[in-house]
Amino acid sequence: MTIMDFSKKKKILVVEDEVQLAEGLEARLHLEGYQVIRAANGKEGVDQARSQQPDLVIMDLMMPKVNGFDACQMIKSDDRTKKIPVLILTAMQTLGATDDAFHAGADAFLPKPYNSERLLEKVRRLLDS
Repeated sequence: MTIMDFSKKKKILVVEDEVQLAEGLEARLHLEGYQVIRAANGKEGVDQARSQQPDLVIMDLMMPKVNGFDACQMIKSDDRTKKIPVLILTAMQTLGATDDAFHAGADAFLPKPYNSERLLEKVRRLLDS
């Protein structure tokens, strides 16, 4: 991997309330050369998406303050952030959750526990589209 100028790295916002999982995601994404910012709940995630303008959002569904469904819908309905792809990464694996996530505007869905290679494949696909 070549060393990129920090300003040219793709920026990924990880919205996850479980600290260990968020740290693991951040570490894995850093290894792949991405710049990572984090938010601990849906409200903070929406605020960070608006202020930081990431290239991608990876978001859990079950979070305090604002859940992932509502946060995704807020990101996708805001002119400043609606083009940012959102990948839902969640332990909520019911058919209804998947449908609701896509209805809220999610671009991709991945269940927890997740496979790192599958996650990175989805991340690359979303960033390339």
